[in-house]
Amino acid sequence: MKTMKKIVAAVLALALCLCMMAGCSGSADISAQLDAIQDQADALQDTLDAYIAEAQAAEEAAAEEAAEAEEAEEAAVTVEDLEPDEDGYVTIVDMAGREVTFKANPVIWNSSPTAEGWLCAIVPEQLVGWAAEFTEEALAYYPESVRDLETVGGNYGTSTANEENILVVSPDVIINTFDCSEEGLESTIASADEMAEEYGIPVVCLSRDIADSAECAANIGLWFGNAQRGYEVSVYIQSLLDMVTEAAEAAAAAGDVPTFYYAEQATGLFTEAVGSMHAAVFEFCGLTNCVGDDISMTSMGGLEEVTLEQVVQWDPDYIFVWLVPAYQEITTSDAWSGITAVQNGDVYSIPLLPQNWFDRSPNSLRVLGCLYCAAICYADYVSYDLTEVVSDYFSYMYGVELTDAQLEAIYCA
Repeated sequence: MKTMKKIVAAVLALALCLCMMAGCSGSADISAQLDAIQDQADALQDTLDAYIAEAQAAEEAAAEEAAEAEEAEEAAVTVEDLEPDEDGYVTIVDMAGREVTFKANPVIWNSSPTAEGWLCAIVPEQLVGWAAEFTEEALAYYPESVRDLETVGGNYGTSTANEENILVVSPDVIINTFDCSEEGLESTIASADEMAEEYGIPVVCLSRDIADSAECAANIGLWFGNAQRGYEVSVYIQSLLDMVTEAAEAAAAAGDVPTFYYAEQATGLFTEAVGSMHAAVFEFCGLTNCVGDDISMTSMGGLEEVTLEQVVQWDPDYIFVWLVPAYQEITTSDAWSGITAVQNGDVYSIPLLPQNWFDRSPNSLRVLGCLYCAAICYADYVSYDLTEVVSDYFSYMYGVELTDAQLEAIYCA
């Protein structure tokens, strides 16, 4: 404010000088006077620029201070665990709205490889085993304490869990990821109740919606006896998703939303229709599926077959590829070479370590998938360095400090 007053005073003084010069000067002195006036004007402009820069710096510092205060306030929040009843049991309402009772601090079996990432980050010591088999390379991304767990098996896709294995590990509760939207709720409740009856073990439903990721983390902590850690992870996860949303909204406001093609199977000629759960990462990022209304979803399994002629006609800005043979075909074949994404070098493999970041299964790493997708498609709008965020993620979530080789392996899927 003081600086602004000085600027105003200087402008008034300059105006007075101009009046005096105009009244007292002859034509011979006009050039010199104009030069002097210009010098004063330049000096005033420099002062004004300095003031603006100072004000902007103060505003940024205030915003940063407010953000730090908000983070400190969130960090100071204490979340209590559920109080078990006299028999040592807790009753919760899961994300499908079902009331479920089970032993406090339970041993947990994830009946599909969807919630294991959350469990490893929040209650790793309570995970009874893996639903799917992991390679030694993949396990190195998870906490050391879970790397030697047995593969129990699970019910997902075409896989069916071995009931003998389930009896051996004797879980107190089963958790799985379901469609908890209004449209899918009836089917979800029926499936969960059927599973609970089949195994004689309580089943807890977790939402598969990426937008519910933070809530999933908080719930796992609350339900299974580590509410504080669950809350902290939920705040962290929401901050990551907010960065993606911020970039997507900025791109949309600028009218700069690209199209994508999701190339599946070895040929790359299978994809997902608009609205498919298998394309959830792309849709969370606000990207436009190039297939439009040309194909429709024939089953929950997805994998809609298309022709190369269709892909050429759709001419996507970006192509994301699941399998290596498809990546090689798309990037080296003359048949694909006329597509914009190929011409611009915008064909990308989907990271697969320690699990698929995009799809199959709809697991917790889809949060990283969103960050990866946005960093590629909204490069001019993202506010983060992808490699730094990925490194921080595995450090914070799993206590694993990734090596350069592990980071490279992620991106070279």
